[in-house]
Amino acid sequence: MEAQKKQTRSIINIGTSLMVVILIGLSFAVIAALTISSSHNNYSLSQKQLEHTNEYYAASNEAQERIASTDWADQEFTVSINDSQDLSVKVSDGEIVRWKIVNSGSWEAESTQPVITLDEGN
Repeated sequence: MEAQKKQTRSIINIGTSLMVVILIGLSFAVIAALTISSSHNNYSLSQKQLEHTNEYYAASNEAQERIASTDWADQEFTVSINDSQDLSVKVSDGEIVRWKIVNSGSWEAESTQPVITLDEGN
C-alpha cells in the first residue's frame, strides 16, 4: 500500500515540475520574440534618422557654400532638404539671421491605428 502512495506522489510531482519547466520555456520564447521585434523597430528608426541627418547636412553644406561664394552678402534663399522640408536661410550684415527648417509638404503617418471617437451627445 505504501509503495502505491509513493508511486502516485512521484508522478504528481513530476507532472507539476514539468508544467513549471514548460511555462518557463514559453516565457523565454515570448521574451525572445519581443526582444527581436523591439530590436528590428529600433534598427528601422535608426536607419530613418540616419537618412534624415544626411539629408539635413547635405542641405546645410549647400547653404554654407552658397553663403561663402557670395562673400556673406545680404541674401535670403531656401535649400531643399527632402520632398517635405526646406532649409530657409537669411544673411544680413554679414551674419546669419535665420537658419530654419520649414515643412513644405503635408505630414502623413507611415502606419495608421484605429481610433475610437466618442460622441459627447450620446
